[in-house]
Amino acid sequence: MADDNPATPSDGRRRVEVLTLPPGRELPTETEKWIVDGLVLAMPGLHTRQLFTLRRDMLTEADHVVIGVDRQRDRVISLLTSRWAEIPSGRPCLHIMIQFVGDAYRNGAIFKESWARHFARLLADGRPFPEVIALKTYNPVVHCAMSAFSGHPDVSMYPDLAGKDDSRAVLAAEVSEALAPGAAFDPARGVVPGIGRPVDLYRERPLSHVPEANRYFAEHAEPGDRVLCLLHVPTQAGAHSILTALGLPLPSGQS
Repeated sequence: MADDNPATPSDGRRRVEVLTLPPGRELPTETEKWIVDGLVLAMPGLHTRQLFTLRRDMLTEADHVVIGVDRQRDRVISLLTSRWAEIPSGRPCLHIMIQFVGDAYRNGAIFKESWARHFARLLADGRPFPEVIALKTYNPVVHCAMSAFSGHPDVSMYPDLAGKDDSRAVLAAEVSEALAPGAAFDPARGVVPGIGRPVDLYRERPLSHVPEANRYFAEHAEPGDRVLCLLHVPTQAGAHSILTALGLPLPSGQS
């Protein structure tokens, strides 16, 4: 059900492999079912099966698919999918469609390994490093995870939780229209209201370890809303900082 990736024991508690799969449109039906069945068991706090019933495209229309597999159980316990999105300015924009890690497997190496696999495959396919990396979420943990890549001065994060930097508002509006065509968008808050399906995906409001992020999401997003989060990476130096953080080399010919 996977390609030729070598085994990668990525979690000390369990033997987990992080694998790249073919694009979602090429996945056999039985592989798709294996992925969804595993995630349903790995994340009991989410209405996961309803999500994939309503938004099957988040898997089947993905250009890149990375999974984590608990080999002791032969069960998928994490999923990262993305697709390329076209925005009017022509900037390379990568839409992260799903980033899930099962409850019992968080705070380990799976998240970093999944992103490393993802970008390694993306660059191996000959794509440029995306200038814009965007996703829509109700979960402040996701914003915090993306923010971890914004330490370089050439990498900026939107929305700014302190509300002091609105320089990416125009870009965010452009990206929102590409990711959620026709949907309303509030660039001041970064919120796309009412587009979440299912509305009750989370059985309770998720919390991060960052009080400011929790407060921002609680104040600005209702359960059916999604906050548009994006990283703007306009320079090779910024891209290099992210690849280095993931333990990946800069593509040949770039410095």
